[in-house]
Amino acid sequence: MNYRHAFHAGGFADVIKHIVLVRILTYLQDKQTAFRVIDTHAGAGVYDLTSDEARRGGEWLTGIARVMQARFSETTLPLVQPYLDIVRAFNPLRELKTYPGSPLIARALLRPQDRLTACEVEPNARKRLIEALRRDTQARVVDLDGWMALPAFVPPKERRGLVLIDPPYEQKDEFERLAEEFTQAFEKWPTGI
Repeated sequence: MNYRHAFHAGGFADVIKHIVLVRILTYLQDKQTAFRVIDTHAGAGVYDLTSDEARRGGEWLTGIARVMQARFSETTLPLVQPYLDIVRAFNPLRELKTYPGSPLIARALLRPQDRLTACEVEPNARKRLIEALRRDTQARVVDLDGWMALPAFVPPKERRGLVLIDPPYEQKDEFERLAEEFTQAFEKWPTGI
């Protein structure tokens, strides 16, 4: 399999992952102490929903497009509102054409004391991510395989934070590797999420 996130950006699974990411980061903001976000397989950062890949896959139509049109109950809306606000910030004309990836969603929720480390080895995706985070002193894009980066960056100097692990699952052993790498990272950083 040759995974390209542009086909899947804004799809149902992406939306769920990003809502959970925003909820965790919002929770981490409850304390003043700094936190670190480590995205092991960061991707390009921003995705064009009008691109050939997005139109061909069309997953965003049953993902973010439906969520943006949904009416939420009074109890649910506060839970998803920060996420919706971030997506809307990338679409100021109220026309859904752009979808932010995990690193830019995380970046939107960093306070001045917080930091982001985004790992991406695919050259085109890394270049686009660097462009999206250009001159951002709180975010760092590294050209390092996420599986190698995880033991290298955990634990960070911040005692709090999270690691987002969402590899392309191109290798047959990726689920087993995920379990092993997660266990080792948690042993090194038990206060991390």
